[in-house]
Amino acid sequence: NFFKNRQALWALTRSQTKARFAGLKLGVWWVFVIPLAMAFCINAVFVLAFKVDMPHYTFFILSGLIPWFFISQSVSESTNAFSSNRHMLRQGVFPREFIPLAAVLSNFLIFLPGFFILIPFYIVIQPAVFLLLPALAFLILFMLVFTLGLGLIFAAVNTFFKDTSYFLSTGLMFWFWMTPIFYSETMLDFPYRWICLLNPVTYYVSAFRSILYEAVCPGAGEWILLFLVSLIFLGAGCAYYFKNEQEILKKT
Repeated sequence: NFFKNRQALWALTRSQTKARFAGLKLGVWWVFVIPLAMAFCINAVFVLAFKVDMPHYTFFILSGLIPWFFISQSVSESTNAFSSNRHMLRQGVFPREFIPLAAVLSNFLIFLPGFFILIPFYIVIQPAVFLLLPALAFLILFMLVFTLGLGLIFAAVNTFFKDTSYFLSTGLMFWFWMTPIFYSETMLDFPYRWICLLNPVTYYVSAFRSILYEAVCPGAGEWILLFLVSLIFLGAGCAYYFKNEQEILKKT
């Protein structure tokens, strides 16, 4: 069914991507400006004010900040996907699950150029990163699968509990600080480290940091964990959505 309607999914994804930057002077350049500005601000605070002694700390932050922006933005937009596109939901000209999936894929198209423009800088800092690019491609794929599942879950839940999008705006702030973006989970002692370890985004951020900042390929155990987390969330998202598809249609 996905393959049969792939053109509809691509058209919907492309339409959402274009609409996001319509009328903006900087257009797609905002993809680079926002994470860079945030990274440099955090760098200034922690290096200058708190005297964090870590080489290339800005790139340390960016290695976790870029995937976080993709995941958080995708979840935010997919949560309101059904309520914002009631007319498409009722038309039924393509699989209805494409609506939140297109929101995630649109953010993925925006994520890619902003991310790949940074890779040459990491290669300059750590030349071995070049050899790890195939591993990086698999990591990006796992992250996309995880986010697609997460987007389906939040989109479906929001049709039953309309407050979900409001809770999410606050929840993402806590989620951000619980994710080891400007620090490493190894810096935390137990039991506080459990807060990070129970956060699925931690494993993706840590893997990105291992490849880009440390130029070290994650071990087999980490890859298996990433694969399982991605598969579990996609499976849970699909199962929850298809189980409640008719109810979602009624409530929207």
